[in-house]
Amino acid sequence: MAHLRAFLAVAPPDEARLALADQISELQIPGRLIPPANWHITLRFLGEIDEVTRERYEAALDQSDLGRSFMLGLDHFGAFPRAGKASFIWAGVGRGEQRLHQLAEVADERALDAGIPGEERPFRPHLTVSRCRPPVSVVDLVDAGELEIAWRVAQLTLFRTVPGRGGVSYEPLESFSLTR
Repeated sequence: MAHLRAFLAVAPPDEARLALADQISELQIPGRLIPPANWHITLRFLGEIDEVTRERYEAALDQSDLGRSFMLGLDHFGAFPRAGKASFIWAGVGRGEQRLHQLAEVADERALDAGIPGEERPFRPHLTVSRCRPPVSVVDLVDAGELEIAWRVAQLTLFRTVPGRGGVSYEPLESFSLTR
């Protein structure tokens, strides 16, 4: 049976991608920038799953009350594992963070219902903008970098990871609407 690497995420609309790309272009962000087409906020990483598990997960999400659409805002930068030695630089969520936590909880419960093992790391909503190898200090960016990006989240998207010569890309598999 074919397996795919999948995750459930909030994907910014094109206008938000353009606005974020514009704001980032004015900053000195080190590392390898993530292509805007790959930007997303992961709610639940599912890992390698087969088609049956995927269908169970999609059916469970279809039956779930995902709540109303909401405004989400990216307003700061952060880094993993820490600003002084960053391997990943990300845009952080201010407005809408609590709703993302609620949706991540639903996504996790549905994953468990579908037989997907639980997450080991706590949910930290973020949108990765750069990968740094070797790690670098981005204390100045994290301390001073401000963003003003906002959009209405009206759906969640299940993506699969597609490896390619130029790196990975993400293919949408299914969408799940929030109520207006």
